[in-house]
Amino acid sequence: MIRTILKDMSSDELGLTLAHEHFIVDLDRIRKDGYSFILDVDEVIPEIRMAMDQGITSAFEVTTNDMGRDVRKLKEISEKTGLNIVCSTGFYLSEYHPEWLNDATKEEIAEVYIRDLTEGIDKTDIRAGLIAEIASSPKGFVGNERKILEAAGIAARKTGFAVSTHTGRISAQETIDILLKEGVEPDKIILGHQDLIDDPEYHLSLLKQGVNIAFDTCGKTAYMPDETRAMNALKLTEAGYGDHLVLSNDISRHTYFTTFDGKGYLAVMGSVVPLMKEYGLPEEIIRRFLADNPARIVNNPQI
Repeated sequence: MIRTILKDMSSDELGLTLAHEHFIVDLDRIRKDGYSFILDVDEVIPEIRMAMDQGITSAFEVTTNDMGRDVRKLKEISEKTGLNIVCSTGFYLSEYHPEWLNDATKEEIAEVYIRDLTEGIDKTDIRAGLIAEIASSPKGFVGNERKILEAAGIAARKTGFAVSTHTGRISAQETIDILLKEGVEPDKIILGHQDLIDDPEYHLSLLKQGVNIAFDTCGKTAYMPDETRAMNALKLTEAGYGDHLVLSNDISRHTYFTTFDGKGYLAVMGSVVPLMKEYGLPEEIIRRFLADNPARIVNNPQI
């Protein structure tokens, strides 16, 4: 079973899934740039509906406890659009962390995750279905970042839920090591943002350990061409790891929306998938990226 905002559902109900998105998020409180937020339900709903018109039926919403997560708004979005939303529990980069994390043990932090996963979030009966996006800084773990990851490992082991991360190259191997040490099954780990690294040999060094990686910044061509994302997905599939890749757009501010002439949540289906087909990836493999793999990873026999 898979836990979504509105109900627990079977794996075969999930369908085409964006594995790393934000529908309600507030990064502006730290960035203070005036646009790094998505706060208006009525603004985001048309963008989601456009992605659903492309065939998307589900999404992992990875906004953390300290990034402006609002499960009441997420519930409203799910009810109004019909999108299946798996929401998250977790903490983000060090600068976003609440002060109480400084004195908390990893076990105490894990209890926060476990409560969100099994009881409810913010005095609601809405429960998380994923531990995400647990972050490490570009130059490695800073402040309490290692501790929040250790806590994620504890919570995942105790509850059976998966862990999805915000991970750069420097901290990728240590992230795997920490989660495995805490007892997380490799297939319950998604290393996020790996499409920002154009190095299939590096990707293979991670995948050979049984974990999953996310090509989840599709459409952000200022960071990496979509052609590179599609070609690297082909190379990893040819190496035998098509079962361990998921896709998404990672839209974290409203200025990425189509109303601002951005691609919104449309780049996976509108740009990267057509390129994959052009490069020879069969429909069956692409469906694995978008449906079979996400469903398998977040499926939790303990529900």
